[in-house]
This record gives sequence, structure tokens and C-alpha cells, in this order.
Amino acid sequence: MNNFVKATVRKLAELPWPDLRDLFTWPGGSTIQADNPNLLIAKAANERGEVVAYMTAEPVLLVDSFVFNPQNTPIEAANAGDAIDKALAQQAGVNRLWCVIPDAAPPMEGEKVIRVFERRVYQPATAQRRGCCEMKQPQAAFVN
Repeated sequence: MNNFVKATVRKLAELPWPDLRDLFTWPGGSTIQADNPNLLIAKAANERGEVVAYMTAEPVLLVDSFVFNPQNTPIEAANAGDAIDKALAQQAGVNRLWCVIPDAAPPMEGEKVIRVFERRVYQPATAQRRGCCEMKQPQAAFVN
């Protein structure tokens, strides 16, 4: 038995009909937000081209800390948060931000509890990062 699996990623609107049919009819434990323009569909197929799995994903920003001026009113802080959310979402091209809520914070309107686990996926190195600048990897050059 061969363990070869090929994965591809497409936007929902780019999926061929057989993939759309399977995606929406195979049993699964989550809902698909078909109206989300950032939704990506990943497909894994075995060496015979048979689909093994589909996964939906979307880019999301994780906001993990925030600090407000203690002299501002709650309304000013809320307006500042809304403006920052909009600017961050626009800059990153996302529809949603996930905000880490401090343990000591009271429950918030619209708060959801989700279970997650982190999977690190290491990418092949194409550029070195030093501080804020990218340094291209040197390539061999030959002089005759």
C-alpha cells in the first residue's frame, strides 16, 4: 500500500461539481459557510485520485492583547476597538478577528467558546528574516 496523498486548495467558487456535491453531502461535524468569500477548500486525494478528505479553512487574525488608555470612557474604548478591528481586517483581507479574552474579564456579548489545537506546518525556506527585513537567500553564480 502506498502512502502517497496529494493536497490541493481552491476557493469554494472554483470547485468542480463532483467536489461540491461530495463536500455538501458527505457526513461531517461542521457547517460550511458558503457565503464566505474567503473560504478555502482543501482536498486530499490518494494515489488513485480518490478523495480521502475535504477541509474548509479561512484566513483569520488572532488578536491576543490590547491596552486601552485608562482616561478614556468605555464608549471611546469601544469606538477605538471598532476602528482598529476594521483597519486590521482590511489590511489582512479577512472577514473575522478572533480575540483572546483575558481570564479575569467578565463574559462578553457574542462571546463563543471554541476548542482548538495548534498544528505547526513548517514551510521550506525561501527567504531569511532578520528583524523587519527580508534577505534573499544567496544563489550560486558562476563567472567564466
